[in-house]
Amino acid sequence: MNQGHVNPGEVVNLRTLTNEMPPESTFALVKTPDMEVIRMVLPGGKKVDEHSVKGEISVQCLEGKTLFTVEDKELELNEGDWLYLNRNQSHSLKALTDSVLLVTILFTDT
Repeated sequence: MNQGHVNPGEVVNLRTLTNEMPPESTFALVKTPDMEVIRMVLPGGKKVDEHSVKGEISVQCLEGKTLFTVEDKELELNEGDWLYLNRNQSHSLKALTDSVLLVTILFTDT
């Protein structure tokens, strides 16, 4: 499976990354059978429709402000905020301002 754009032991700055990963783009930083880590860039107003993921999800807001709807409950993530979602938990989101999120998905067979 593709390991993503970051090599084990490599240090990257999540705000700027490297020349191969423009700061305005969403990238899968690491993808293994057990985990996927994504630096998600959302321009203000961008919506992601309701969906769920087979793994447990951790979302950290690095920049901006994003509104998550989780099971009909609205949760606002601001810079520095962190959110955890259960496996298969339905959610949608909307960037209220230009936002950068660090999304980690853990895939386990339990």
